[in-house]
Amino acid sequence: MPPKKQTSRKFSKKNLLAALRESGAPLPSKNIYGLFDSDAALKKVIKSTLAQMVEGGEIVQMGKSYGLLDNLPRMTGTLDVRRSGVGYLICEDRRQKDLFIHPSNFGGAWPGDRVVAVIDTTRKKDAPEGRIVEVLDRATRELLVRVSRRIHQDSYFCHPTDSRMPFYTVVDTSDIPNPEKGDILSVAPVEEQEKGLWRCTALRRLGEERDLATQELLVKTSYSIPEEFPAAAVRQAETLPAQPTPEDWAGRNDLRKLALVTIDGETAKDFDDAVYVERQENGYRLVVAIADVAHYVPEGSPLDLEALARGNSYYFPLSVEPMFPEALSNGLCSLRPLVPRLAMVVDTPYSLDGEPGTPRLYNAVIMSQARLTYNQVQSALDGAPDQDTAPLLPMLRDAEELAKLFMQRRVARGCLDFDIPEAQVRVIEDIVSVHAGTRLFSHRLIEEFMIAANERVAEYLGSKQRIFPYRIHPQPDEKKLETLLRMLSHTSLVDRLPRELNQMGLQQVSHAAKGTDIEYLVNRLILRTMMQAQYSPDNDGHYGLASTAYCHFTSPIRRYADLLVHRSLKRLLAGEPEKMGMEQVQGICEGINALERKAMEAEREIQKRSAILALEGRIGEEMRGVISGVADFGFWVELIDMPVDGLVRLANLDDYYIFDSERQDLLGQRTGKTFGMGQTLNVILEAVSLERVEINFTLPGGAVKAESPPARG
Repeated sequence: MPPKKQTSRKFSKKNLLAALRESGAPLPSKNIYGLFDSDAALKKVIKSTLAQMVEGGEIVQMGKSYGLLDNLPRMTGTLDVRRSGVGYLICEDRRQKDLFIHPSNFGGAWPGDRVVAVIDTTRKKDAPEGRIVEVLDRATRELLVRVSRRIHQDSYFCHPTDSRMPFYTVVDTSDIPNPEKGDILSVAPVEEQEKGLWRCTALRRLGEERDLATQELLVKTSYSIPEEFPAAAVRQAETLPAQPTPEDWAGRNDLRKLALVTIDGETAKDFDDAVYVERQENGYRLVVAIADVAHYVPEGSPLDLEALARGNSYYFPLSVEPMFPEALSNGLCSLRPLVPRLAMVVDTPYSLDGEPGTPRLYNAVIMSQARLTYNQVQSALDGAPDQDTAPLLPMLRDAEELAKLFMQRRVARGCLDFDIPEAQVRVIEDIVSVHAGTRLFSHRLIEEFMIAANERVAEYLGSKQRIFPYRIHPQPDEKKLETLLRMLSHTSLVDRLPRELNQMGLQQVSHAAKGTDIEYLVNRLILRTMMQAQYSPDNDGHYGLASTAYCHFTSPIRRYADLLVHRSLKRLLAGEPEKMGMEQVQGICEGINALERKAMEAEREIQKRSAILALEGRIGEEMRGVISGVADFGFWVELIDMPVDGLVRLANLDDYYIFDSERQDLLGQRTGKTFGMGQTLNVILEAVSLERVEINFTLPGGAVKAESPPARG
């Protein structure tokens, strides 16, 4: 007996909703047509109805399927959009994997928005996709746009500077002076007039796009870096004295006659650390004095709350957005020469081989005897002291000896130190240049003393079971170390690899590569295995420094974590209990960890944008570089004369290349050419883009890639 034919339903919106509800999952459009026994005409009606219902939010479309929101699993998180345009929902539940979101399924969400997405249950479980159905919180309050053309009086057609925002804007500029084509504006989104077109109101003109000052403002706005202090914080700063008073000195050790000096960069204004070294009969005495910011910033005060919200100072080529107003950072709490200042002191004896003795930690009043620069100190140590450093030369020589002892001891315990110079941006007569900063021994000297002070404070507070933020650096992932060992086994170091890539093993590999043509490659690969350092109330040690206890104590003017450590130490010295428990400190640590990452990302972006401005006039020029990264679509080259990298796309090369992830190289299937990490080569600057924040290179010769790979034997 043949099966009974299913009775088709009469099509209506009500019956369609009922069918989708009964299915419990999205239905393909062809199944929906089948439910209503559709002919060509009815299919058009159903298709139109489905589109209207999707537009109205009654149902959701997943590929070629349609379903009710209530029938689909949901995920809440943050939309992360890559430069390629594709997105991923970073789930708030860290146990769940990121959810792929196609650009057509963003549902009006922008990068960084907190959103709700439904998961497409019709796809394979190992490749889930989602569609955003609700924007819970906009990450962007100010949108940055580039002026394209004037539409009419006080109305301009613009598009976002962020290439990950593929829509256009019509901006009302009645509240700002008339902008020019190419200007960058900060605007407030008002409403989406139609799909892909937003109506906005101009808030301010940042400036002409190719001005470095405009690029700084663009980055600050993009990362929501505050440029003004709240009125309450400003008022509090204004009530502070211009100088410490004798009443402030009560109960403090008086070190005003000790020959403490500050050593900083040429343009520094916030001097938060001063040092003094004295050679003694059985070793050395190191005194590190740090500005006592906590004395002037009570917990919970407007200045404190704003510092917590900022987390740290933000440094740009032309400006600084400080954690505290300049009245503190460059004034009252800056250890200027020949004026009294309040400080917290780490006063430690060291043996002749650099072994620390029992430190004394105390509140003090100090008076820096000189404001020295790194270049001044280096010249003095090299035999050419000036009028400032000549009287201090014996102390500087003692400091040099002690710093070298510290360096030797850290190397002996397995400290990883690659001494990679930082990028420096200069502007001379509106010409932007980017170069690698010079690393002097005088830089290392201060770094060694700051590391020593941070360790002594962490050890002391830890021994008293105080609750404060340690600076921790987790051990590398074992799988990453195994991958690194496999990569290195394909290099000339194969016979000198250690059995185990622990701290000493990694240090051994780095030393073996020093001076060879693969030194760059090895150090980059080691760095990529490292976890990111962070703050935590749990002491997990600092892997990179090979330190069992470490904290940040030496920069309370520009890092909130240091201020917390100062307060903990002050309470201990005063015999007071801690005010915060582990959970509260952990919560603060999570916040300042995120703010530190934001500062690092903003700094990297302004450096890249600065490099683009510096390179704009050099298109077509041949340059020397080193391959700093390899992928299946191309490789990155870092310029030797400028610490910035750009991409060479395989699409522009003359062969079909296979990517080997173990060797970190690309092999040409026809020519046999290889491109691998650490390789030095010449490249041609092909293009730069401020809009996409990209630098693209090609190889000399301008060859065209083969259309298909050669046959394999």
